[in-house]
Amino acid sequence: MQATSEWIPVGALGEAFMPDNNSLPAIDDLIGKSLTLNFENGWTIRHDFASASRLHWARIEGGRVAEENHEHYMATRPRNGIYFVDLIKSGERATSVSLVLDTAKQSFIAVIGQLPPAEESLIPLIRRIEQGKDLAAVSATFLRGTIDRPFEATADLPEVTDELVGKRVEYTYSPFEKYEHIYLNEKRYTWHCLDGSEKGLADTDACHHYRIGDRLYLFVWREKVIPTLGIIMVDLEAMKTTGKIMGYEANDFGAIRNFDVGARVRVLPAVPVE
Repeated sequence: MQATSEWIPVGALGEAFMPDNNSLPAIDDLIGKSLTLNFENGWTIRHDFASASRLHWARIEGGRVAEENHEHYMATRPRNGIYFVDLIKSGERATSVSLVLDTAKQSFIAVIGQLPPAEESLIPLIRRIEQGKDLAAVSATFLRGTIDRPFEATADLPEVTDELVGKRVEYTYSPFEKYEHIYLNEKRYTWHCLDGSEKGLADTDACHHYRIGDRLYLFVWREKVIPTLGIIMVDLEAMKTTGKIMGYEANDFGAIRNFDVGARVRVLPAVPVE
């Protein structure tokens, strides 16, 4: 444990989160299954799960395969019939795909995240403001759709929510790593490291909230100081999370670190909101 607080690369954060962590166990429920995702934007992508860690995806156009690849993936099951699936796209630069699959509703939401190249990340914040850019150079695109059935606008899809706004929640990732989140509004939240490798550090960053089910949320954040993408499912019934954090292994904008996270949840006294 370091004696003083300092900003660390995501690779170091991943090492700190590894010991005795509270991540949900990886599951093998999807082995042998083939799921066709029909996107709101017109895409059709078939996912064939060959093993507990390998899948094949194929984008279908006009009944033919237009693009395909094999990938490593990680999957957990926060609730019966609901899965969090995450992978790094081997054919694209610093890009991940995270899927929340609801097999009962036959609906899903996909988060396509991308880390910025060095030249984008190193633009000073004042210049980003002048250029009308988001303060966080990390990007996240949200796409919804249906599973194994044609897309219909009337489908029961995940929706943007404000149900977390005003809450202050403590996340214990391990005996050594503890954070609190204060959900300020639908676009901003404050994080604060209570104990661990970033103890004492805090910031307010961009975020996104989607409702997956009763007291079950998809929460995504994009950090502006150290390029970081966090994607978690927050279950306020089980008081657990599952998800991942992605960033660069070091501050050289080279190798990617993408690691699973999970935490025990405690809701703290609420923050007043107008």
